[in-house]
Amino acid sequence: MSTLDTCPAAGPVGGATPTDAQADPAAARAAMVARLEEEGSLRPGPVRDALLALPREVLMPQAYVRRSAPGKEPPRWDLLDWSAPQDRRELLGLLYGGASVLVQHDGEPLLGRARGSRRGR
Repeated sequence: MSTLDTCPAAGPVGGATPTDAQADPAAARAAMVARLEEEGSLRPGPVRDALLALPREVLMPQAYVRRSAPGKEPPRWDLLDWSAPQDRRELLGLLYGGASVLVQHDGEPLLGRARGSRRGR
């Protein structure tokens, strides 16, 4: 199971649960940078400055999260969308949580997608 996998009964798995800091994009960026510095993956410089300045929710305004249980076929995926206020907290958790972010499903175009559920791999 990846950190993008979730199960409705259990909520997000693998550290994707948003913290209070992640309810605010600037606080989420600062928390991500602090975590990367703490683990020794990031030092002062232009990369650190860029991570603090560039809002990931603008670069990736949509992302998929798996909602079905591991082994459930076909899997169910929800497309979270920054333009939907109810998705923002969870989307920030995905974008700043440190895991890979799934932004495309089954070869679909990246533009013009409606939020909601999809089934399959």
